[in-house]
Amino acid sequence: MKLTLKPTEVPFAVGDTVWVDQPYGAVHEFASFQATIMQIILDGSLANTLVVRKPTQAHELVVGSAIYGVKPVGEHAGDPRVNVNVQLLPIEPKLFATQAELLEHQDQTG
Repeated sequence: MKLTLKPTEVPFAVGDTVWVDQPYGAVHEFASFQATIMQIILDGSLANTLVVRKPTQAHELVVGSAIYGVKPVGEHAGDPRVNVNVQLLPIEPKLFATQAELLEHQDQTG
Protein backbone atom coordinates (compact mmCIF):
# COMPACT_ATOMS: atom_id res chain seq x y z
CA MET A 1 0.00 0.00 0.00
CA LYS A 2 1.31 3.44 -0.91
CA LEU A 3 0.18 6.64 0.78
CA THR A 4 0.42 9.92 -1.13
CA LEU A 5 -0.25 13.44 0.03
CA LYS A 6 -2.21 15.70 -2.28
CA PRO A 7 -0.25 18.90 -2.94
CA THR A 8 -1.93 21.76 -1.12
CA GLU A 9 -0.95 25.42 -1.10
CA VAL A 10 -0.31 26.61 2.45
CA PRO A 11 -0.36 30.42 2.49
CA PHE A 12 2.63 32.12 4.14
CA ALA A 13 5.42 30.48 6.14
CA VAL A 14 6.75 30.36 9.68
CA GLY A 15 8.42 33.68 10.44
CA ASP A 16 6.23 35.74 8.09
CA THR A 17 4.46 38.79 9.52
CA VAL A 18 0.83 38.94 8.39
CA TRP A 19 -2.42 40.75 9.05
CA VAL A 20 -5.08 38.45 10.51
CA ASP A 21 -8.76 38.87 9.64
CA GLN A 22 -10.07 37.60 12.98
CA PRO A 23 -11.54 39.45 15.97
CA TYR A 24 -8.97 40.09 18.68
CA GLY A 25 -8.85 41.44 22.22
CA ALA A 26 -10.45 40.64 25.55
CA VAL A 27 -13.93 41.37 24.19
CA HIS A 28 -13.06 41.14 20.47
CA GLU A 29 -12.82 44.91 20.26
CA PHE A 30 -10.42 44.77 17.28
CA ALA A 31 -11.60 43.41 13.90
CA SER A 32 -8.07 42.36 12.92
CA PHE A 33 -4.47 42.40 14.11
CA GLN A 34 -0.88 42.05 12.92
CA ALA A 35 1.13 38.98 13.95
CA THR A 36 4.17 36.85 13.20
CA ILE A 37 3.57 33.18 12.35
CA MET A 38 5.30 31.04 14.99
CA GLN A 39 4.07 27.61 13.84
CA ILE A 40 1.72 25.96 11.36
CA ILE A 41 -0.11 22.76 12.28
CA LEU A 42 -1.56 20.82 9.37
CA ASP A 43 -4.84 19.83 10.93
CA GLY A 44 -5.28 16.11 11.44
CA SER A 45 -8.83 16.31 12.75
CA LEU A 46 -11.32 13.58 11.94
CA ALA A 47 -12.46 15.40 8.79
CA ASN A 48 -8.92 15.08 7.40
CA THR A 49 -8.21 11.56 8.63
CA LEU A 50 -7.73 8.82 6.06
CA VAL A 51 -9.55 5.59 6.94
CA VAL A 52 -8.55 2.63 4.78
CA ARG A 53 -11.35 0.10 4.37
CA LYS A 54 -10.55 -1.49 1.00
CA PRO A 55 -7.37 -3.02 -0.34
CA THR A 56 -6.01 -0.47 -2.79
CA GLN A 57 -2.48 0.11 -4.04
CA ALA A 58 -2.45 3.86 -3.30
CA HIS A 59 -4.38 6.09 -0.93
CA GLU A 60 -4.39 9.89 -1.04
CA LEU A 61 -4.47 11.96 2.14
CA VAL A 62 -5.80 15.49 1.74
CA VAL A 63 -5.12 18.06 4.44
CA GLY A 64 -7.90 20.63 4.11
CA SER A 65 -7.15 22.95 7.01
CA ALA A 66 -4.30 24.37 9.05
CA ILE A 67 -3.93 25.97 12.45
CA TYR A 68 -1.56 28.94 12.51
CA GLY A 69 -0.01 29.77 15.87
CA VAL A 70 0.69 33.50 15.71
CA LYS A 71 2.27 36.03 18.07
CA PRO A 72 0.73 39.51 17.91
CA VAL A 73 3.11 42.33 16.98
CA GLY A 74 2.82 46.06 16.40
CA GLU A 75 0.01 47.58 18.44
CA HIS A 76 -0.51 44.27 20.28
CA ALA A 77 3.14 43.29 20.84
CA GLY A 78 3.60 41.36 24.08
CA ASP A 79 0.08 39.90 24.06
CA PRO A 80 -0.28 36.09 24.25
CA ARG A 81 -0.16 33.86 21.18
CA VAL A 82 -3.35 33.26 19.20
CA ASN A 83 -4.47 30.30 17.07
CA VAL A 84 -5.98 31.05 13.66
CA ASN A 85 -7.87 28.25 11.89
CA VAL A 86 -7.67 28.45 8.08
CA GLN A 87 -9.50 26.28 5.54
CA LEU A 88 -7.07 25.35 2.75
CA LEU A 89 -9.49 23.68 0.33
CA PRO A 90 -11.00 25.91 -0.87
CA ILE A 91 -8.73 28.61 0.53
CA GLU A 92 -10.35 30.79 3.17
CA PRO A 93 -8.66 34.20 3.19
CA LYS A 94 -7.82 35.03 6.81
CA LEU A 95 -4.14 35.98 6.47
CA PHE A 96 -2.93 38.92 4.39
CA ALA A 97 0.51 40.31 3.53
CA THR A 98 -0.51 43.93 4.14
CA GLN A 99 -3.15 45.86 6.03
CA ALA A 100 -4.30 47.37 2.73
CA GLU A 101 -5.04 43.88 1.32
CA LEU A 102 -6.94 42.97 4.50
CA LEU A 103 -9.04 46.15 4.36
CA GLU A 104 -9.79 45.63 0.66
CA HIS A 105 -10.96 42.07 1.42
CA GLN A 106 -13.16 43.31 4.28
CA ASP A 107 -14.69 45.97 1.99
CA GLN A 108 -15.49 43.35 -0.66
CA THR A 109 -17.03 40.87 1.78
CA GLY A 110 -18.62 43.27 4.25
